[in-house]
Amino acid sequence: MKVYCPYCKKEVEYKVKKRDFKEFRGIEIDTYENIAICKECHQDLYVNEIEEKNNERIYEIYREKANIIKPQDIINLREKYDISQRELTAILGFGKMTINRYERGGVPTKSQSDYIKLLIDNDDKFIEKVKEAYQKKNIKERTYERILSEEIENNISKKEVQDNIRRYLKFVLNRKPDIYNGYKSLELEKVENIISYIASKVKNLTITSLNKYLWYIDMLSFNQRAVAITGLTYQNQKFGPTIIYKKYDEISLLDDKYKREDIETENGNTTKIISNNNFNLDKISNSEKEIIDMIIKLLKNKKVTDISEMSHREDGWKKTERFEKISFEYAMKLNIVK
Repeated sequence: MKVYCPYCKKEVEYKVKKRDFKEFRGIEIDTYENIAICKECHQDLYVNEIEEKNNERIYEIYREKANIIKPQDIINLREKYDISQRELTAILGFGKMTINRYERGGVPTKSQSDYIKLLIDNDDKFIEKVKEAYQKKNIKERTYERILSEEIENNISKKEVQDNIRRYLKFVLNRKPDIYNGYKSLELEKVENIISYIASKVKNLTITSLNKYLWYIDMLSFNQRAVAITGLTYQNQKFGPTIIYKKYDEISLLDDKYKREDIETENGNTTKIISNNNFNLDKISNSEKEIIDMIIKLLKNKKVTDISEMSHREDGWKKTERFEKISFEYAMKLNIVK
């Protein structure tokens, strides 16, 4: 294959040599690039196909190391609000062809990437930018109204679903204080914040292990303070104590403080809980937090199966029939704190 050589001023054959490529935009890349070299004058030549492949390789590594947004992320944002490249460019205040270039594989600066990522992750911030763009007459009224109408519709439907789940859980799980809820009325908001806090401290927190964290927290609280923390009721299940009626499944669907991630593994499906890191511990006393932290410390480095086995050695599980509610009287003898 031949290419024009500006040094020889004619088409020449070339060879390809591999060279180390160590850095891109101040980030250590540690890869390679292929260079076309004229066989006659031995000068470096520009060959479009070779350079495109070099760029793809370098950009991919750079994006990963510098946490730079991907082209598909921008496409997904546009599709979410049904807007064109030109409309998104106007909203962001970028140059005319910027979004087009990024979607075709161009790499944004770190600051631009972080800015776009913020608007993708935060709907309210994006809507703020839409309103600003409309006030400055950078976008047309029909674009403005279309984005806001879709956002309002999405927010309403999501809020309705979340509110319905909360109403249902309060109806099913709330009961008068007795020995089966640790003499504590249900505080669902408190439960959500505790779950988010636990998930922020524990890597790979599964629903199975989360049940044990909450049960041990409430049991230890009853042991030390004669009252539970959450107001949840627990029952005997095959893999240990769980929230009664398996309502941990519905609790995991509440997505204000954490999100649920369902993963398919060789051993079946696993559900993980990931914190949004916006938990609020203002309504949790110092003594309650000490108990929560103690259970996290005792369990966080253990496997799910190990935590289940630990709960099986507790009287609360051993002396209760399957599906039966677990009395907090068993909190007086906890093996986990011996």
